[in-house]
Amino acid sequence: MSRPLMFGCKEELEEKISAYFYMCDTHMQTMFTKEGQEISVPAPKPYTISGLAHFLGTNRQTLLNYEERDEFFDTIKRAKAKIEAFVEESLWTPKVTAGVIFNLKNNFGWVDKSELQQSGETTHNIKTDKDLSNLTVEELKQLENILNKTSDTE
Repeated sequence: MSRPLMFGCKEELEEKISAYFYMCDTHMQTMFTKEGQEISVPAPKPYTISGLAHFLGTNRQTLLNYEERDEFFDTIKRAKAKIEAFVEESLWTPKVTAGVIFNLKNNFGWVDKSELQQSGETTHNIKTDKDLSNLTVEELKQLENILNKTSDTE
């Protein structure tokens, strides 16, 4: 027997997701003035998948599992697209780039790709996930020769 769904229909889920984004946008933080007076100031919260899941009373994996269900697919995709756009825009904020890149890689399938082109006699087309930018042209030629030899024997 399977567990009952947390959300009765997509409209209920959409309403709760909208409430999450509204909460993030209108979040206030309590601060104190020099005189010790307590004040509330706007302090929007970042959009995150884990934050959305927590707000909905579930966890990240369960939320992502809902995406597999036809009736919730578009709703979850739209929410993830809004979160992804927010995170991507955060790349332009100094000092948060590493965390934002981590988020994009782990939650949205982004990857680092290195393409190496050297000026000179030849262009080396070596496909790897390793950073080869610190190699000299001579070292790249040696690597290319080694790879050519191994591909000739296959």
